[in-house]
Amino acid sequence: MNKISIIKKVQLGKNSFSAENLFSKLNFSFYCVNGGIKHEVILSFETSFLLNDLIKNEQITTDTLAKHQISKLENLNNTERNFLYRYQFFQPKECNKCYMIIFDIDEYREYWGYYIYGVLEIE
Repeated sequence: MNKISIIKKVQLGKNSFSAENLFSKLNFSFYCVNGGIKHEVILSFETSFLLNDLIKNEQITTDTLAKHQISKLENLNNTERNFLYRYQFFQPKECNKCYMIIFDIDEYREYWGYYIYGVLEIE
């Protein structure tokens, strides 16, 4: 796979959502970076991958992710937090854009939730 080039980060109105458990699916929507088209994608543990795999394969760097405000550099480089960051690619039918959605699914005090770190337009 080629190196991932980030064009821009999509602004989100909301970035945290409740879930029933680790295997719950999230119907997530956001607006296209140019044109205001609403895109809908289903995020899930089963259809996503560890972001750390892309970093290890040098397809993306923690510096680049920090520059685009996905998380602080020290969090992205912390090996104890590697499992938190997951990603899923999305290419909507409505436009010629490709997006990478970075998120996690976490449990805190018996409550599950999705946290969206960012939606990145990529090429």
